[in-house]
Amino acid sequence: MAITPRGRKLALRLGKKLKFPVFLPEKLCQAGDEAEAFTVLKETLPALFQEKKQLVLIMATGIAVRILAPHLQGKSNDPAVVVVDDGGLFAISLLSGHLGGANMLARRVAECLGAVPVITTATDVAGLRAVDALAYDFNLKPEPVEKIKEFNAAMLKGETIFLYTDWPESVFGKPAGIAIKPLFNLTWQKAKKYRAVLTHNLNLPGLVGNELMLRPKNLFVGIGCRRGVTAAQIIGALETVFNGHNLALGSIAKLASIEEKKTEAGLLEAAQKLKVPLCLFPAAELREVKYSYEKSEFVEKTMGVGSVCVPAAILAARSSKVLVPKQKLKQITIAVVEDESPWLALDPGIRLT
Repeated sequence: MAITPRGRKLALRLGKKLKFPVFLPEKLCQAGDEAEAFTVLKETLPALFQEKKQLVLIMATGIAVRILAPHLQGKSNDPAVVVVDDGGLFAISLLSGHLGGANMLARRVAECLGAVPVITTATDVAGLRAVDALAYDFNLKPEPVEKIKEFNAAMLKGETIFLYTDWPESVFGKPAGIAIKPLFNLTWQKAKKYRAVLTHNLNLPGLVGNELMLRPKNLFVGIGCRRGVTAAQIIGALETVFNGHNLALGSIAKLASIEEKKTEAGLLEAAQKLKVPLCLFPAAELREVKYSYEKSEFVEKTMGVGSVCVPAAILAARSSKVLVPKQKLKQITIAVVEDESPWLALDPGIRLT
């Protein structure tokens, strides 16, 4: 978004390079501009702040701060915001530097413009890899998010963060301030003060309760449901299944179902509340899934496929590692499939060195 004539030129350049939509004041839009026009900045910017995951604002920092301040919710909810002066000299990471990815975005913007990235987070300035930066890079959900501040403060005091994971150590490189340890070490190694644990399991042997849990997005949930079920019913069913199988809701990567459910309000709202995508597949694709699962005559008759939840989860995950086979909960069926190598989908450019 830009609000000045010089800013307009920068916004159009950046929009093409970053493949971001461009927003310009109606009075600045010219024929041929690939941009969406707006009239009232104080209305449009807060709306975009609620809707988008990343914002690049070509305007004075003070303007951005005054407009956005009343809408801030916290680092786990706010989008990344980068502010650029209309001369294109500086790209300032303003909000959600780590969890939202604003620091990385500021560097990308600066590279595109030949500008100076301005990063003020203390761990970055100290040359350390903050745990929330690592979480952003590897698409991990920190729980509880309040522990991030404690862990980052410890790093700045010279403490080492111990990251326990069953991912290959080579995935992470050698992040400064973080020691990578095998997940099985939790069961016998003397408890360290600052432990981050990367797992989709709710509980593991060796956990003492003061760990920062990092939830990988590697669980794909297939859902079948009767017409008219509510989002609360679906989320309640998910909680029951996940708690019963020692799985964390924070590791849900996607929900999946049959294409006929594209207008099912409860399912759409559940995905929105969980902040995960909803994948819908045609019955013909679900029928092609080669996996032995319990079939339903009713579903076969009404949907044209013997089951929805298991094949939908398998297609969404592109994996046949079924962690939770079909579970029936009144009007809802649920299955969970694991992506065994979620790190393979990550951008290799984010590897830590």
